[in-house]
Amino acid sequence: MAQFRRGQVVNIPCTIQQGAFPDEVLVTIESDKGIVSGFLKSSLIVSRNGRHYVQGVVTEASAESVQVRVPGSFFTTAAGLTTVSSGWARNHLIEAHS
Repeated sequence: MAQFRRGQVVNIPCTIQQGAFPDEVLVTIESDKGIVSGFLKSSLIVSRNGRHYVQGVVTEASAESVQVRVPGSFFTTAAGLTTVSSGWARNHLIEAHS
């Protein structure tokens, strides 16, 4: 995916572990800008080909970076926002289809 736009829904690769509650998972997203970790409902995880993804919404996109809002309760970022380089985004984010 070469271009990103505000409001676009994307799948973000992540690793998951069981959370404190049965319907909760601990999600870790590792990007070129660092690690984002937090808790969210397990129903928000998409599994495909043995990999896990969480859906996020692009809030800003430029030639240098892409900012994505991820649902859940995160302790490494405010309001579930994470920013990645545009190169990392092109190689790792997958457009979500309904």
